[in-house]
Amino acid sequence: MVRVIVSAAVCPHPPLLVPELATGGAADLAEVRAAAGAAVRALLDPGVEEVWILGAGADRTVWEADDRGTFAGYGRDVPVGLGGTGTGRTFTDLSVLVGAWLLRRTGVRRRAFTVPVDLAPAECAAIGRELAARSGARRVGLLAMGDAAARRAVAAPGAADPDADRYDASALAAVGSGDPAALLGLDPDLATRVDAAGRAAWQVLAGALGNRRYVAEVRYAGTPAEVTYLVATWVPA
Repeated sequence: MVRVIVSAAVCPHPPLLVPELATGGAADLAEVRAAAGAAVRALLDPGVEEVWILGAGADRTVWEADDRGTFAGYGRDVPVGLGGTGTGRTFTDLSVLVGAWLLRRTGVRRRAFTVPVDLAPAECAAIGRELAARSGARRVGLLAMGDAAARRAVAAPGAADPDADRYDASALAAVGSGDPAALLGLDPDLATRVDAAGRAAWQVLAGALGNRRYVAEVRYAGTPAEVTYLVATWVPA
């Protein structure tokens, strides 16, 4: 049996999304935080039984329910987990940490998959297809973590960056399209030039979603603090 993917969401992973880390600047990302929370609720809404967090990491790694992490490396020991005992391995990748934090209030089964940020699109898609083909019949939601351009300023804050503008325009169009092929069309070389950490995770997502069309809703698109964040949800059309 093939797992049934019933919903997907795209969220950014700035550590300051976690209020305990933002201290006095918690309000700066309040709109992003609210949009991400709404996206997670929509992700879970279709009776999801398991959520897979997809993100960039040091290696291609599968993280299971008993694994755990902490934001101690980002200034405060805020522990997060994947719903299990917390006795397993320790994850440190920001994509998994923030994804686990966003899902902290859900009781559904969780696991995470990381891939190198520079993994080629074809390999990302193949990993996504492999994930989707795993045996089982649970209703699965996919949470793809990652930012768009993080190099918005070349010379000074607010300075123009044509490469970042071009990448962000293509990323916003792809994330809002509901078409997995559009996500797979994102340029990996351009993503690298503008430090876009979400490209690989989004293309794993695309591989897992296959050729079906989806109804997409962009819930946030903006560039606070010189980094572009996108929040969106996808459900089967």
